[in-house]
Amino acid sequence: MRSEDRRLGLIGVATGARDLENGIVERLDEAVDPVRHGGRLADFFASLEDGRITLRLVYAQDEEKRYRLLEWPIEERHYPAISGVVPAAFVEENEIYEQFGVRPAGSRALNRVFLPPHAGGEFPRLGALSDEGPGLQTPHLVTGDAFEFPFGPVRAVAQESLYMGLVTSGEEVLELYLLMWHKHRGLERRLVGLDGDDALFLVERAEGLSAVGNGWAFCRALERIAGVEVDPAVERSRAVALELERLYNHAAATAALCQATGLSVGQAQAEIALEELLRVNLAVFGHRYLFGVLRVGGTGVAPNVDELATKLRRAYEEYRRLTEALWSTNSFVDRLEACGIVTNETGVRLGLVGPVTRGSGCDIDTRRDHPFGPYGESGIEVPIRQRGDVMSRLQVMESECAESIRLISELGSEGLGAGVVDAAPRAGSDLGWCESPRGESLAWVQVGESGRIRRARIRPGSARNWRAFDDAARSRNVFTDVPIIEASFWLTVAGFAR
Repeated sequence: MRSEDRRLGLIGVATGARDLENGIVERLDEAVDPVRHGGRLADFFASLEDGRITLRLVYAQDEEKRYRLLEWPIEERHYPAISGVVPAAFVEENEIYEQFGVRPAGSRALNRVFLPPHAGGEFPRLGALSDEGPGLQTPHLVTGDAFEFPFGPVRAVAQESLYMGLVTSGEEVLELYLLMWHKHRGLERRLVGLDGDDALFLVERAEGLSAVGNGWAFCRALERIAGVEVDPAVERSRAVALELERLYNHAAATAALCQATGLSVGQAQAEIALEELLRVNLAVFGHRYLFGVLRVGGTGVAPNVDELATKLRRAYEEYRRLTEALWSTNSFVDRLEACGIVTNETGVRLGLVGPVTRGSGCDIDTRRDHPFGPYGESGIEVPIRQRGDVMSRLQVMESECAESIRLISELGSEGLGAGVVDAAPRAGSDLGWCESPRGESLAWVQVGESGRIRRARIRPGSARNWRAFDDAARSRNVFTDVPIIEASFWLTVAGFAR
């Protein structure tokens, strides 16, 4: 045991590999200590247990291939501000205040995250509020020659509800802020009291475009609590479904980029590739968006390997031909270069994940850094780009698609299976993780003596990456760049607001 583990008070190690450590902390310096040892803050949340608030911090120590989960029981309605040392924690500090009525010490103003402005004390939350009431929306002051251009929450057909406040003095984006409470559904509150399979139905719909990524993280948490291992052939089937999900998401992002840049022919070709990939999902697993593939303890659908072998290559060739044509289209490339830059420093400071941060030079991929399922047996090629602009993010997605095709072929050759192992729930808690198309997805689940969920924390990749969108939008960009940047991030509002 390392010296810092003894000082933090190690209270348990997950079954199997030493991939998760749990500790209890009592002071701010202990709570942020993992940052000094190369950790990045992956999540920060709270729970109400026997009338007492417990804060939990999840650090990913990627080089050591492990997570560290720290518990911080607090007695008062205030605690030392984590974000003063770890800026990535600020969004979660706001959320914890909204949901539980405890706030970081200090005078820093807090923002609404999930709750609408009209939400009073009777609005459903995860915990009881203090007498201070919920956090207030920080006023956005526009002075001088600038003015605010309101956009949303109703924006266009098939786009999620999202309000953007664009501050400008003409065309350049000087400031941007987002209101996402229109998509808040109280998902984590709804999971309380459910069994694993009923809860999985909702988790898959936390953001429908990452049903496998988020669902697998949730299943792994429950399977770890139960102390069961899924058959390797079934795990390979899960991985095939995950890579198919990555493929169709990246194709959809490419179609959105073509639309945002006014490239109608490219958009049509991208949507053809997307439709072909969705038909592969249907043929192989029975659902275009891969709902219902996962079950706690395995899979509920046997993959059709013949359809996978005959249809996937053709669908991918459609996408590959499209990207080759796009890179030779100057009017398209010109709109992507130096647009929506996310610096490497921003990626590290805000704890970003997925293609958004890999396009900024951050070498992070949960499949390699925290192997799960069959990924520990397969070398993962992680594409990295350095410029941090829209072009870099698209290049990362394109390279990831090629890697997904290779992985699916390798997994299929080793044999796929279906079935569910008995994962009878027992009291306990654990963490699950997965690399969704948007990056690292986490799920922390606590099960009571009844075998039903007492608290579940679902943290999709979108919940990490939206915090960098305003930085990207105001880095010398104009109004017409905003939809291009949004398409390159390819996040969901639902995955953030939950």
